[in-house]
Amino acid sequence: MKTFLLLLLFGNYCLYAQVGIGTTSPSESSMLEINSEASDGSFKGLMPPRVTVAQRDLINPTDADTGLMVFVNDPDASIYGLQVYNGTFWENIYLLQNSVQPTEVSFTITETSQSESDAAIDLEFNITNPSATNGLTLTVAASSYDDLVETTAQVITIPPDTQVFNSTEVFTLVDDTEVEGNEQILFSITNASGGSGAPTIGANSAFDLTVVDNDVNLWINEIHYDNLGGDVEERVEIAGSAGIDLTGYSIYHYNGSGGTIISTENILGIIVEISSGIGVKNIDFTSLQNGPDALALVDPSGNVIQFLSYEDEVIATEGPAAGMTSILLPISEEPAVTIGLSMQLTGAGNQYTDFTWTLAPDTIDAINSGQTFN
Repeated sequence: MKTFLLLLLFGNYCLYAQVGIGTTSPSESSMLEINSEASDGSFKGLMPPRVTVAQRDLINPTDADTGLMVFVNDPDASIYGLQVYNGTFWENIYLLQNSVQPTEVSFTITETSQSESDAAIDLEFNITNPSATNGLTLTVAASSYDDLVETTAQVITIPPDTQVFNSTEVFTLVDDTEVEGNEQILFSITNASGGSGAPTIGANSAFDLTVVDNDVNLWINEIHYDNLGGDVEERVEIAGSAGIDLTGYSIYHYNGSGGTIISTENILGIIVEISSGIGVKNIDFTSLQNGPDALALVDPSGNVIQFLSYEDEVIATEGPAAGMTSILLPISEEPAVTIGLSMQLTGAGNQYTDFTWTLAPDTIDAINSGQTFN
């Protein structure tokens, strides 16, 4: 008996088993089953933890507590109902009819892109059931602050009786000179207070911002669109800073007759260095045809980096280059050239304006004939 008592006092035990309260045969699918019928034949319910809004906020749950449930019983806030922690904030499961319907806040959109040169980040919020007299205070955190002037989560104050609120003065992008490719920042609403009742955060609680690197050095480096006989290896080659993630970049092929879009090719992959921090990327382009036609190199935000044409100028009437007049190349493949030739840049430098156009033997996925990157 003494040994048994010592084990009870000083031993730590963990039991893995199904538990039944009021039943000896819990469901096979349940770790815990509670029978509502008591031993005297009466019936009982389940009473979850009851807390005020202030007491609930003192719980400070983490991601590991997702699914934690409480019953908010707060006469001062006129909130009576079940809430569950969803990993980020407390979410209403059901509010009793005598509750004040709470203010709900969320991002208006869930994703967009901005150039890092834009500086101010445009955050827009949608407010449902705003209070006519009580403003709303939000805490918004970022997944990374490396590209932001701010280093911590920021507090945003929304005036009373506001249904849509636009904030451009809370987070600011750092416009550096480093070629780093596009980057993602996820903004999350982590807390809300004020408004009506106990405010909640809606389904659009996160906003994904693509920061488009404006330090990208990218240009059209080689074009082949026509040759004697059946056309072969019609393509466009771009050159630029090594390491650029080309996801989201594209080339639009414009028809010289009417300025409409013939086709679009999305550019994929990362530019691999050839020399001096510069590389090239080939894009097969089977829709290229005799001109006059034009090519627009477009970034992920829809900005036109270059708009070049061959055989004549082209005025775009639709798409990202709409209203623009192309820059006419000084050479063309008219009349059709021998198979194996292409229009390409030659010379030495590290940007488009350092080079000149010429006809030379094609150099698929390689530095052009007579071209030096430095």
